[in-house]
Amino acid sequence: MQEALVAGSSATVDDDTAVRRAMTDRAAFAMLYLRYRDPVFRYLLRRAASADEAADLTATTFERAIGRLPSYRGEGNGFAAWLFRIARNTAIDHARRQPRWRPLDLLRHDRASPEPSPERFVLDREAGVRLGMELRELTEIQRECLVLRYASDLTVREIAAVIGKSEAATQKQLNRGLARLKEVYRGESR
Repeated sequence: MQEALVAGSSATVDDDTAVRRAMTDRAAFAMLYLRYRDPVFRYLLRRAASADEAADLTATTFERAIGRLPSYRGEGNGFAAWLFRIARNTAIDHARRQPRWRPLDLLRHDRASPEPSPERFVLDREAGVRLGMELRELTEIQRECLVLRYASDLTVREIAAVIGKSEAATQKQLNRGLARLKEVYRGESR
């Protein structure tokens, strides 16, 4: 059964079962790693200066997670929220040692896609500058909630667990951030 767990039957094993197995058999952690590697990387990519830096932060996140696995309790929030809290703290620790976070990184889409046309590049760059300016006007927690929601596809419940707020407070932060961005964009289109 261990081989099936590690070999990729992640759809049949829930997170809590995988965590219990990984506590006694570190090789079982591979399934959790494979399940969450890409979402964690995408989240950290929005917080990092480069893909290489995001990869390093992702590795650090999983190193910390495996080391702290015995402290995982689940408590209804789930493994994803616990892991993304570690990723968030890893990014915060890294940012404290680096220049400030650049919200323009939110605009990085699919890095594997071909180069855009010169016109598309200019339009995307202008939109990125505009969005970056507007994101700077949001509170840090609003930016964080938006990144976790739209770059990492976490639910409001999972985001709440990551940032340590209630679901209602988290939803309010998301709504306020989105409303502010919509207000700015509507005002410019008039």
